[in-house]
Amino acid sequence: MSTPIVIACHWMCRLCWIHILMVVMTILGLGLFGVSPAVVVGCLLLRRYLNGHNKITISMVWTEYKKEFIRANKVGLLLIFVSFVFFFYYSYGINVEGQLFNVIGKICIGLSVFTLCFGYLVLVMMSVYDSKTILASLQNGAILMRNYVVVGATILAFVATYLVERFIPIISLFYGYVPAFFTTVGILWYTSAELKSN
Repeated sequence: MSTPIVIACHWMCRLCWIHILMVVMTILGLGLFGVSPAVVVGCLLLRRYLNGHNKITISMVWTEYKKEFIRANKVGLLLIFVSFVFFFYYSYGINVEGQLFNVIGKICIGLSVFTLCFGYLVLVMMSVYDSKTILASLQNGAILMRNYVVVGATILAFVATYLVERFIPIISLFYGYVPAFFTTVGILWYTSAELKSN
């Protein structure tokens, strides 16, 4: 029977393995085109581990990566573009004299960050549901956004991960932000019976 220490070590190895896979998938997609499918596949792998899969093979990951590449990029690139547009207006607003432009700039940077956060939630839901259209994916993300427990825990997990890795940078080399992804997927898995499969 596995002890808590052994289980914790297993999960530390799994999170590190997923982080490595996500980095490789991002590189294969030349960065910009690899981020979205890497997040979708990474969250899918986390859920499979939670459902009792003890072995994640390279061939399995490659199959899922190819399957999700186009679908994830359609949504991911759209939201990245929207976020970039808001950021552009923010950059313009803070460099123009006048209080109104400064206020608009601050609103735009808030919208830019919000769009990226919403995009993360959309990609998490894409790892769960095989949505066929961009609109369906966005709607699933909006549904998850109303789950305040998941959203609140995710924010705390990202902040905690950032703070820990800022003071202990070596951790980011092995885990990146996968612990925050695990928090999101883990709470969703724990609270939803339909996710306790495949």
